Amino acid sequence: MKTSDIFDIKMPPAFQLAAFESLDSTNDELRRRAMDGATANTVICALEQTKGRGRRGRTWVSEKGNLFCSILQKPQVSIQEAAKSSFVAALAIHDAIAEAVRGFDCNVQCKWPNDVLVDSYKVSGILLESQAQKGQSQLDWLIIGIGINLNHSPAETPYPSGYINAYRNKALNPAEMLEILLRHFQLWFERWETLGFQAVRDAWLDRAKGLGEEIIVNLSDKKLIGTFETLDPDGALVLQTTQGQQVITAGDVFFAK
Repeated sequence: MKTSDIFDIKMPPAFQLAAFESLDSTNDELRRRAMDGATANTVICALEQTKGRGRRGRTWVSEKGNLFCSILQKPQVSIQEAAKSSFVAALAIHDAIAEAVRGFDCNVQCKWPNDVLVDSYKVSGILLESQAQKGQSQLDWLIIGIGINLNHSPAETPYPSGYINAYRNKALNPAEMLEILLRHFQLWFERWETLGFQAVRDAWLDRAKGLGEEIIVNLSDKKLIGTFETLDPDGALVLQTTQGQQVITAGDVFFAK
């Protein structure tokens, strides 16, 4: 694997970065390192991925020009609690993108469960992977994989996709986007650890698309239509339908309008 010096960036001192021209997957490389005892705040980046993955085993198109990175964390939480870090990462991505497009005429929002949209186009994705301590429910390590579309987006996707540089006069490169992202990631991860998930939940709801509006949720076996009321204390989507309130832990959200 050939390393890359393009990611020569200013970042919070807690992070240790290893960058490559090409990897199978930044999550896969970081998992190998986590199994070998890598420390928290290890970051892996690549200019391209040959086997990028998204949620539910979907392929993540990983051509050069976009940002692909994975961050290792070791919070003192259970495996179940660690799943809430997807909202932490979504807030970091949201605020980083909002900084990147500040001054331009566009709207940055969060989409449940962990996407970030610009003018209703999906521009990022998150993939969590974790391992419990042997024989316990306590977390051993957590990998937060992040992809942000900078220069291009896939043409055929279930949800319309876009890219950040379409909204800027001067294009951002992956290194510049990573520098912004890590600042916001450190801030939100520390807030989660010190203030708990309630603070994260409230901040996410402030940035949510479709809150209080009619949405469509595709589940594995059916489609639900209702009003997006809130998130429950664990981050599940609370949907008010004609059949009553539904609490949804996994699904794909689409907007009626």
